Parts: sequence; structure tokens; C-alpha cells
Amino acid sequence: MKSIIRSALAYTLFALASNVTFADAQLDELLVKIDADISAKRLSSPEGNNAIQKIWQFKALAPYDQRINHRVYQVGEVYVNLANQARGKKQYAQAQVYLDNVWMLAYLTPGLEQAQDELDKVFKGSGNIAKAAPKPTAPAKPVAKATTTKKDSAADKARKEKELAAAKAAKAKAEKEAAQRRKELEEKERRLAQLRKEEEAKRQAAAKLAALEAQRKKAAKEVESAEETSKPIAEFNLNQDLIDSRKIRDVRTNLEPICQEILDNEASIVLHTRTVQDYRWLTVRLTLCVRRLDKSFRLRHSNQLISEGAPSVTLHPSRSMSLLKQTRS
Repeated sequence: MKSIIRSALAYTLFALASNVTFADAQLDELLVKIDADISAKRLSSPEGNNAIQKIWQFKALAPYDQRINHRVYQVGEVYVNLANQARGKKQYAQAQVYLDNVWMLAYLTPGLEQAQDELDKVFKGSGNIAKAAPKPTAPAKPVAKATTTKKDSAADKARKEKELAAAKAAKAKAEKEAAQRRKELEEKERRLAQLRKEEEAKRQAAAKLAALEAQRKKAAKEVESAEETSKPIAEFNLNQDLIDSRKIRDVRTNLEPICQEILDNEASIVLHTRTVQDYRWLTVRLTLCVRRLDKSFRLRHSNQLISEGAPSVTLHPSRSMSLLKQTRS
């Protein structure tokens, strides 16, 4: 009987470890694909094969895995740079599109707020900064040709040329041998690193399974405790046609009174939308709208999908966490 129990326990542990190893391999493969997309500048297109979509997928699979963070900010920094370049070319609408992607994905990206400030100045009509004219460079002074007082003899000249050729050949040979040694050393280091990685993965598999399970239970408990039960302070209906058109100016005009109410009440919000894409787009619009009124205010927002009816925004007492149970898709 004891042997049967031991066999069952061993099989269970092996199955759990196998599941963890498979999940880890899936996440590792997704990270490799994200790195390839970033390297190839496939940030938000083509549809279904870009870095941003894969980042959301990774976050859904492993919300507590910190390996995604620096990749998120890599994408954010690329878009901030693109926005600054577009602003320099007076392509202001395109610049805002780039910044929207950063606000949606990684609003703590270095340089984002400064880039938004500069673009806001342009939208207010006071951002035209004249480019400094390049300073004229002084004409290069003619280099005086060296004169020689003595001419080397033909024998000395030939000897020097032979010595120089020999020195170049010796240098080239030494560089080639050094490069070969570096290559061999790098290959050995890569093999050792791979072996260490495999051994470490095997050693940590069982421990990581327990840690992941504890994290899942903790997250589930926190999400359940964050369920919103209070009545809304206020509710504002939104125009689905304006949302579908993605016309920033028209939507901005409709959102400004709502933003003022959010600030006056120091409220958190729940966006009731038909799709997650609508929620993310409206979140960016509201974040920028509130920010223009008060840069120190941090908007707390959650999403509740609706199957019918008009989209809306409800205001709730300020909370330090998500108002509703969230599921990324």
C-alpha cells in the first residue's frame, strides 16, 4: 500500500513539474518572439504579428512575471522617439498617435510626459520653436606641405618598405589568431551558460510551481476584495459613433466636462464599453484630458464590457486598486 502511495505521489509531482516546464517554455518562446518584433520594428503592425499584441498576451498568461517590463519600456521609448521626430516634422497628429500607444502600454516610460508637454504646446498654438541656424564653419587653413631636406637613398627606402610590410603581416596574423581565440572562448561560454540554464530550470521547476500557485491564490483573493459595491457618484453616457470614428477632437470636446467632474470629486471611474479596444482608447483620451487640467492627478480606471446599450462612464469614490475584476484579452 505504501509503495502504491509513493508511486502516485511521484507521478503527481512529475506531472506538475512537466506542466510548469511547458508553461515556462511557452513564455520563453513568447519573449523571443517579442524581442524579434521589437528588433524588426513590428511594434503595432501587422495585425496579429506585432510586439504590442504579444506583450498583452504575455501579461495575460503571466501577470507577475517581471521579464516583460524592460521590453514594455523598450517599445515605449521607440514610440516617444518617433513622436519627437514627427513633431519636428510638424506631423502633430501622427505624433499624438505615437504617444497614445505609450500612454496605453507604459505610461511611466521616460520622456513621455516631456514629449506630451511639447506637443500640448503646439496644440495650444505656442509650440512653434524656430530652429537654430547652423553656425558657419571657418574655412580650413591650407596645410603646409612638409619639405624634406634629404632624400632617402633607394636602398634605405626599399628596406623601410620591406620592414613595414613585414610588420603589417605580423599584425594581421596576430589579429586573426586573437579573433579565433575569442570565437572559441565565446562558444565555450555559450555552451556552459546553456548547461547552467537547463540545470537551474530543472532544479527550480517544483519550487516555482508552488510559488505560482500561491501568487494565483493571492491575486484571486485581492481581486475578489476589490469588487465594487458602492453606488456611482455620477454617470455620463458616451456616443458610440464618435468612439468608432476615433476622431480625437470631437471626443475631446465631449470628455472635458467629465474630466472636470472627475477632478472635482477626486473620483475613480468605470468605463462601460462594447470592446476592450474601445476601453483602452477611451482610457488614453481621459488620461490626457485629466492631465491637461491637473498633471498631479492619477486616473484610476476599470472596464466593464456591455453587450448592448450606449457606452458610459461612471464615477466612484477614489480607490487605490482596480474597481472591477479584470480579464485581459
